[in-house]
Amino acid sequence: MLQRITAWLNAYREIAFDLVRIYLGIGLFVRGILFMYDAETFVALLPTGAPAWLAFPTTLNIIAAIHIVGGLLIAVGYWTRLAALLQIPVLYGAVFLSLGGLFSPDQSFELSVLTLFLLLLVVVTGSGRWSIDHLSTARRLAIQVRLDVFVAYRHNVFDLLRMFLGVALFIRGVVFIADASSFMTLVGGDSTGFLRSAILIHYVALAHVFGGFMLAAGLLTRVAALVQIPVLAGAVAVSLGQGGLIAGTQGLEISALTLFLLILVLLYGSGTWSADHYLLRRPAKGTITDRTEKAAEILSQKAPSATVVIDPVELLAVPEATTDADIAASLRDNPLVVTTARYPFWGWLLFMVDVTPKPREIVFRHIKSGKIIKRSKDPEVLRQFRYR
Repeated sequence: MLQRITAWLNAYREIAFDLVRIYLGIGLFVRGILFMYDAETFVALLPTGAPAWLAFPTTLNIIAAIHIVGGLLIAVGYWTRLAALLQIPVLYGAVFLSLGGLFSPDQSFELSVLTLFLLLLVVVTGSGRWSIDHLSTARRLAIQVRLDVFVAYRHNVFDLLRMFLGVALFIRGVVFIADASSFMTLVGGDSTGFLRSAILIHYVALAHVFGGFMLAAGLLTRVAALVQIPVLAGAVAVSLGQGGLIAGTQGLEISALTLFLLILVLLYGSGTWSADHYLLRRPAKGTITDRTEKAAEILSQKAPSATVVIDPVELLAVPEATTDADIAASLRDNPLVVTTARYPFWGWLLFMVDVTPKPREIVFRHIKSGKIIKRSKDPEVLRQFRYR
């Protein structure tokens, strides 16, 4: 089951960025609604020394409208590139205004940079298959046609995002190590003793440093994401306790977005642009049918010619088979025979960390009756199905 799930996720890896695009659009839409109905929240996010015209109601309404309309279009995937492009000046301004804010408690700089990076990826790669654009047959602009050359690399976009996220978490961990007071500022002065304990600070800092490096390199990627998920889940809980969206900071948004991205990394793994792919994975040689035929050929070459006793139940799948050689021939020639690799307990754990395990047994089963025709632990047969 786990093997089938991971195979499906790998086959539809580009959907991961569709989910990111939908989340990003909903987030921008919600932020625009909040700005429209609570102007004080927007003003509180402006850094000291920001131009006075940014706090004017007209400016606020324009930014809110861009977030609402653009966020909705990005979420549903309609005129996606244009909607993302309209957001970029706003986010660029947010990044420019929050320059030097890596140590600030409101985390505006981190959120603005991450959102800007995501928007740039959306502009380049478009909306994906889970979108209205994908279903629409309307005539597209010339610039859209030119940018479609990048669609072929859309399954690698999530790899770029994984790298960016890893670098950002690594830097945050270094900041916590260099300045523990920055961590104390984020958790708040009235937080519990556990949140301000040295043990937690060290765990969070080391999880970000080592986990961030592993994410950026794509090394044991799922493990790197897993050790950081509790940290970000705790950050979301702390942000909710501090007031959430109306707290005057962007701690909830950056924590929730990072948590969402880490969960996707845990599900989808590292991708092809990773150390996992080059060091730990073994690509499949040919289709599953090719490997089944190769395994059957190996078994037929090793099968004794003497007649053996076969369970009558198993003969329901291939009633003409009376010897090991006949069974092997049926495996090779019968299109209704499917193979299943069975792994030991530690093998399934290795699958979770993107390491190719060795099967303990190959089972040949009739697809209609469900009956087992043959089991094999032959080393050469097992080698045919050791793949990721």
